[in-house]
Amino acid sequence: MEVVFWAALAALAFVGELLTVSFFLLFFSLGAVVALGLALAGQGIAAQAVGFVAATALSMVVLRPALMNRLAIGDAEGYRKPGAITGKSGVVMDVIEPGGSGTVRIGSGEFWTARSLHTRERIELGTRVRVLDTDGLTALVEVVDIEEGEKS
Repeated sequence: MEVVFWAALAALAFVGELLTVSFFLLFFSLGAVVALGLALAGQGIAAQAVGFVAATALSMVVLRPALMNRLAIGDAEGYRKPGAITGKSGVVMDVIEPGGSGTVRIGSGEFWTARSLHTRERIELGTRVRVLDTDGLTALVEVVDIEEGEKS
């Protein structure tokens, strides 16, 4: 009976982690796997509970900070909401084909997928553009006139 309980708890915590991506439920799942192993080894419920609590706490204290540090952006500018780039200028790094998308570099190195606001327009590599809006994680851009670009 304990085997089913620990397997279900491990699975539920893992699925919950996949849905929330909070790096919190993952460690309950790891603790449940340890308790499951103890149950399969024939250990009593007390040993299983101690194993669950110890493995959960230890993994939260040791693994969570390491995982969060590994996923941290570090010295980069950090995450920005897509709307935060509206009005910024950039340079086309990958040609934007008519009706298609390319890549632009915004500011000092943020790379965004971009589409031309004018769907039939091709924007060549190296062209300066301005972000007019975003569509999800895609920047909608238009070409900046050379005189206008020199004024900014």
